[in-house]
Amino acid sequence: MRCKLCLKVIRHPSEKSKMLQICGYCSSFKLVNYKQFTHVDHPDIPEIKRINLDMMRHYETPTGTYISITTLLHSLPPPPGLVEWKERVGEDVANYMMNAGGRRGTKLHRAVESYLSNNLTQNLKQEYGVVAAGLFELMQPELQYINNIRALEKSIYSTTLEIAGTTDCVAEFDGILSIIDFKSSTWMKDEESIKVYLIQATFYAIAWEELTGEKIEQIVIIMASEDGKVGVFRSKPSKHLEELKEAIQQYNSGDNESKS
Repeated sequence: MRCKLCLKVIRHPSEKSKMLQICGYCSSFKLVNYKQFTHVDHPDIPEIKRINLDMMRHYETPTGTYISITTLLHSLPPPPGLVEWKERVGEDVANYMMNAGGRRGTKLHRAVESYLSNNLTQNLKQEYGVVAAGLFELMQPELQYINNIRALEKSIYSTTLEIAGTTDCVAEFDGILSIIDFKSSTWMKDEESIKVYLIQATFYAIAWEELTGEKIEQIVIIMASEDGKVGVFRSKPSKHLEELKEAIQQYNSGDNESKS
């Protein structure tokens, strides 16, 4: 057999090596104390195409062209705290930090997706960079609560709401079917500061149930921050449904930055 991480032939595999499908060297690597995730089939969901219209992300679906939930939420007026921070540090610094945060988040997402796909590389720092690898190390213990994965990085849509988007993960978290999103940050945030993430995840819960018939009981945001902290925020979609409706109404009324 071959080690699934370094691909070297294991000539005399131990029982542990057989179970994990990794060699002794890789099993001593501190991030390799992880399980194999189970993936569960879900009802077929039509593939949808991401496009840009008027500099805004949309999706072409079988029932129409819909605005991206991320674009919709980001087009609304920013919270006062973000405005104050931009004014304090200056536009150039703010843009640099936000762009760097976006790149960091993309790399972390790639590492998490590889892990949940049972295909994590051995050299995280080389593959994803020092910062993303460190954030993954922080987040990895919380990922152990995930199993029976339905979908990873799946684009879904709601004909009822006429919105689409791409969810990070649909799986059981601690035994409860959940929408799970993975976030990174420079510093750890509280639940009030991540409200937009909870609203976004609520949309994914609605769209998933509409497309598959599976009811999502829980939304989970797992955040790792550069100050060495991990936060797991759990909530119910019903708690944020009114906020989602208000955001959609505000967008449709034209009271947002992109339409002003």
